[in-house]
Amino acid sequence: MARRATAQDVANLVGVSRSSVSLVLNGRSDGNISAVKQRAILEAANQLNYRPNTLAQSLRSSRTFTLGLLTWMGRSGLPQLMLHMASEKATAAGFASIWMDIGRDPAQEAKAISSLLDRQVDAVLVVAPELVAYEPPEALAGTRTLLVNCHDPERRVTSVVPDEFAGAGRAAHILLDRGHTRIALLAEDDPAAQLRDRVTGVRAALAGAGQPPPLVIPAADLRSGTTAIRAVLRRPGAPTAVICTRERLALATVLAATELQLRIPDDLSLISLEDGEQLAPDLVPSVATIQRPDIAMAEQAVALLLQELTSEQDAAVRQLSFVCPPQLRASVGTPRRGT
Repeated sequence: MARRATAQDVANLVGVSRSSVSLVLNGRSDGNISAVKQRAILEAANQLNYRPNTLAQSLRSSRTFTLGLLTWMGRSGLPQLMLHMASEKATAAGFASIWMDIGRDPAQEAKAISSLLDRQVDAVLVVAPELVAYEPPEALAGTRTLLVNCHDPERRVTSVVPDEFAGAGRAAHILLDRGHTRIALLAEDDPAAQLRDRVTGVRAALAGAGQPPPLVIPAADLRSGTTAIRAVLRRPGAPTAVICTRERLALATVLAATELQLRIPDDLSLISLEDGEQLAPDLVPSVATIQRPDIAMAEQAVALLLQELTSEQDAAVRQLSFVCPPQLRASVGTPRRGT
């Protein structure tokens, strides 16, 4: 069996000290080692397939090199993309990760947190499936905690969130730029901050452009959404464009338009404010979306936590907002003359 590479092997290959290798691989090299040497050490470690001995590191640093991930089921299920990206980023830095489903139940949440603390996790990420307010329980007070896709109303911990308000406004401006003034908003019945930001974002964009507010059409699911938007599209002076707060409501709009023999985008333009279910690209025609920055948020959240773990100072509490970029597809056009 081939001998496992050591930090000294990496140091010998690059021509640096063993302590330099340790600083780079533990994320403490900025300001101490040049960028050129850092790259050389990382490339040598990769070439030799060197991985630090986590047990030895734990004994030296009193860390377990483990992150806890708290999450729960939302309307679209678990936030799998964010969880996978967070785990992948943690693994690349030599950390293991433990997922715990708290079920949005205080008793289950308490048990999950207790289990993570018993395993002496170094830090905790709370990853929400939808943008909501989340108040970290007292049990997490002594543990480095960071929120992803949720925020603490009391701003006690740092959060990484999507700018849903601006993203919704961007969708409205796309339609306004194409000449649409009769715009409907098909919105799920949900009290979460995510829906509030999406609805107010559309309203603010239209008001800022001197246009009337959107016709807000409530819907609970695919079936009720199809029924509701179908009734609206049958009326005289029906909307020429629809913004949907979820992809399944965009599907409802496509179904209703097809039944009424309306062509998208010739007769009706359509944008979804979400892309998490990955329905929009496969609809006919493909539906424009406002993309959620799930990958960027998860990666940034883990990077921030790892940075805090290597810092000797308490980090300032921040709320970082990520842009929700548009993905234009075939469902957006200009309104027909006379409509």
